[in-house]
Amino acid sequence: MYYLDLYTRMHQLTLSFNLLQRSLCVLQRELRARRIQELGTLPPTAELQTHRGLSISALMRELEKTNKKLKSYSHVNKKAFDQFVNFNEQRGALLKRKKEVDKGIRKVKELIESLDCQKDGAINRTFCSVSAHFKDVFKELVPSGAGELIMKTSLDEDEDLDEELDEEIIRRKQNPSVSKYCSIGIKVRFSNVGENHMMSQLSGGQKSLLAMALIFAIQRCDPAPFYLFEELDQALDSTYRKAVTGLIQRQANSEENPRYAIHLQYL
Repeated sequence: MYYLDLYTRMHQLTLSFNLLQRSLCVLQRELRARRIQELGTLPPTAELQTHRGLSISALMRELEKTNKKLKSYSHVNKKAFDQFVNFNEQRGALLKRKKEVDKGIRKVKELIESLDCQKDGAINRTFCSVSAHFKDVFKELVPSGAGELIMKTSLDEDEDLDEELDEEIIRRKQNPSVSKYCSIGIKVRFSNVGENHMMSQLSGGQKSLLAMALIFAIQRCDPAPFYLFEELDQALDSTYRKAVTGLIQRQANSEENPRYAIHLQYL
């Protein structure tokens, strides 16, 4: 038992000695690191090579001469070069970070442009599809007439444009940006001859017929199994009622995409 306690005590003393020795090494390393830091930035390798063959006494004499010369520059900031190196490294890190941020910004802008193009394409395709179906539906409802959807832009409403820019204005009107779209107009003709009419020039029954033509055109772009209408023919005369009934009948009997309509009418 005595030898076991003695062995345990020796083991503890050995561990304590190792810890003290490790702490001493860490302190020596920190001291040497501090001294190296106080020396400042090391000279280039080529300059070190010129003094490699000198003896210690010769190096001490060179050091003494150098220190005497440095005394004449006592008013100069001796840490300026170290600060310059430090700031230059920070500048390099910031420039690298800036490049990464600029690259990320370019990718985000490219994504935004791609999404804008997809959005513009979807809007234009939808309008063209609805416009084409509107022509067909209106022709079915009014065989002797014609109807057209018109996309109005802010360029159409600008009356103060310079006359010297006529060609540029025409080009913009032919290929307008979606951001310039402001409203949709309708031009219709209810007979083979005569002028096209705007919405403000139509009667109540004609406006109702146009509204139904637009609804049927939208439904043909995105069809549903059935539709519910309430007092659909209230403002229509007998001719237009018959045309609407025939259109609904043809859509219900369509083999490709049959659609059914439920008409509610209150007596």
